Amino acid sequence: MIDRTQVGTRCYTVHFIRTVKGDLPRGSYGTVLHTMENLGRCLVLVHWDSGITVPMFPDEIALDSQDSLHLCETANAA
Repeated sequence: MIDRTQVGTRCYTVHFIRTVKGDLPRGSYGTVLHTMENLGRCLVLVHWDSGITVPMFPDEIALDSQDSLHLCETANAA
């Protein structure tokens, strides 16, 4: 299920991440598009300022707002 309650929230990477669309250095900023559950895992679709859009695990990113701890709980509650 797709959860759009975090749409527009700014986030950044907490460590270097290699994706199929390109590398994201630590501290790269992006915008949350939505969260979803896939095969029992919470994923966050993020459009990065570098121009790529990739799903991320919640522990790979931090939100600028105080809601970072509730990211998966929000997706699982929907």
